[in-house]
Amino acid sequence: MKHRSAITPRLRFLGCITMAWVGILSGRLSAEETPEAGFSARSSIETRLVAARAELKALPEGAAPALNEALQRLTAAQMYHLDAIGFLTTEEAKRDKAKLESSTWHGFTQSPPYSIVLLDGVRESIAVIEQSQRTAEARLRIYETELDGLQNTLADHQQAQRRFREAAEKAANPDSRQSADLSAQRMKLEARIDAEKIGRLQLAISTEQASLDMLASNRELAARKLKAINGKTTFTPEELDKLLQPIISERDKVNQILVEESESRPSPNPLLTWKVEFLTLQKSFWEARFILINSSDRTEIRAATATLKKLQTRVDDWVKIADLRLAGNDIDTTVIDPVSLHKIVPQIRSMQRRIGFALKDLEGWSLMGRGTPILDRITATLLAIWNAELYLVEESDIQDGRKIAIYRAITVAKLVRLAFILLVGWFTLRYISRRVNAAVARRGKIPQATADLAGKWAFGFGLVLLILYGLNAVSIPLTAFAFLGGALAIGIGFGTQTLLKNFISGIILLFERPLKVGDVVEVADIVGTIKLIGIRASVIQHFDGIDTLVPNSILLENQLTNWSFSSTVIRHSILVGVAYGSPTREVSRLLLAVAAGHGLVKKDPAPEVRFEDFADNSLTFSLLFWLDVKKVARNALASDLRYMIDKAFAEAGVTISFPQRDLHFDPDKPLRVELSRSPTTKPTTSTKP
Repeated sequence: MKHRSAITPRLRFLGCITMAWVGILSGRLSAEETPEAGFSARSSIETRLVAARAELKALPEGAAPALNEALQRLTAAQMYHLDAIGFLTTEEAKRDKAKLESSTWHGFTQSPPYSIVLLDGVRESIAVIEQSQRTAEARLRIYETELDGLQNTLADHQQAQRRFREAAEKAANPDSRQSADLSAQRMKLEARIDAEKIGRLQLAISTEQASLDMLASNRELAARKLKAINGKTTFTPEELDKLLQPIISERDKVNQILVEESESRPSPNPLLTWKVEFLTLQKSFWEARFILINSSDRTEIRAATATLKKLQTRVDDWVKIADLRLAGNDIDTTVIDPVSLHKIVPQIRSMQRRIGFALKDLEGWSLMGRGTPILDRITATLLAIWNAELYLVEESDIQDGRKIAIYRAITVAKLVRLAFILLVGWFTLRYISRRVNAAVARRGKIPQATADLAGKWAFGFGLVLLILYGLNAVSIPLTAFAFLGGALAIGIGFGTQTLLKNFISGIILLFERPLKVGDVVEVADIVGTIKLIGIRASVIQHFDGIDTLVPNSILLENQLTNWSFSSTVIRHSILVGVAYGSPTREVSRLLLAVAAGHGLVKKDPAPEVRFEDFADNSLTFSLLFWLDVKKVARNALASDLRYMIDKAFAEAGVTISFPQRDLHFDPDKPLRVELSRSPTTKPTTSTKP
């Protein structure tokens, strides 16, 4: 009984821990549940709003400020929830209308040819729709991320509510119970607020999806219109006059205003000055566009093309300046105010797109051979390939407190320039690394292996800087390689496993220095001299002159014998067997004399002879001698000594043994000899005892 009562508290403790974890897990799972069906219905939201306002009104005067503030935020969240229903209804109506227009459109009412203005309008609408699609997709991703965060927050508030409620039930005094009850009520209100926000975000996601569906229908309709217009456009002089007349008229009015204001203003109005310049640019654009479409004179076409490119450069500069000023990076107080700037930016971007359309049409006409010689067509083809956009990279920028997507194109021209920069930089880095190697090696106490490592590290570090410089020089952001991140991570992980293993092993060998260049080593049945310790592999030169590349990991992981680690002097032995009956002391003297007579055998330590064994066919002696592996190969020295031993034994009459066998016959029994004939009539002789 005593033993049983000692175990019971432990079991109770484990039971409490288990129940606590089950409660936490069950609380987490229930907190992750989404609001029930019909939660975002208008009637349901209005009912909850009325109830929340009643709760707010029913709060006593001495109620906790936290409850009052939470109820106010709850009513605000419910009102936003109601507004989200209206937004969704509006977008769904737009989506249905766009789908209807796309399905019922069967062509233009007017017959071709169509106006170039109509063509530009359709193409510009496609560009605007695509930009809107990218913006809507970005908002959709933001909403989905925010929704995940709110669901986690809802789970935390629900869990906190249960925890405070349990604390109130277990409170020992009224003050503690009241504080826990207040916290539980506040957490419950926070959970209700989170639920309203989740419902609103779900409606916002549905709204963005409806907007994307509407944009997709509009994009499909615009593409069909573009297909119907392409190749069927014209630009008549009457259309040119119709376009230029309002531009010239408005420019004259603005000039008149500038003249009138010059008498009262010390400096001209920057907005009016820009407007005159913009109207002049519009006039030049339409005149150049008319020449490109209608003229066949090569000189006029080239001049109009040059005009368009100049206009494109100017408009691009305007866009950059406008982005900087809208972002607050321009401190000039004489520039156009932000409100006016917001109004004129769409006009600038529209003109930017129109100029781009015109230049793109020019490339297409040149490729079709519109009155241009074969050389111009080849040049146009090469330019089209040179400027071909292979990939668009999306970047984000914060302007006026908003996140704006910026797209950069990766073209063939950028890749060629990048390859040229990397090629020139590669050879430059090779030269610099060799100079670093030589500069480090000139220092007397630094070994060559360390100098090689310094040169290789200088090359690697410079290569990283070169790649970063090259990408920045050709305006290719690093985010261009983000889509390769997953595949590269897996590929590099598996592909460079062995490479990194050998690389780290090489660094360990160079710094720990268990072996160095010139050491005589034996590893994995390879015996030779270390000629090079590289980053990935080392070179071992055999005594016969053959070089073997050995991965650095093998040198670290396998058993390695370094004959010259602490000293280049090693001991070697030669086994000699002489016939039984040979004078053993004379044999020992002859072996010592042979070792002493060879100039490459070390005198200190002195050679010695050992009588090893009485073998089956010989008396076995071993000659032990020392040699310097830096001066002579042990196998070559052993061969010389064997020649000398054979000569010395022959002169002294000592016989080197060889295997022998003695046959014994029983003399008490006679040997029986028989002659017999085989079936082939050939006589055979057999001997039987």
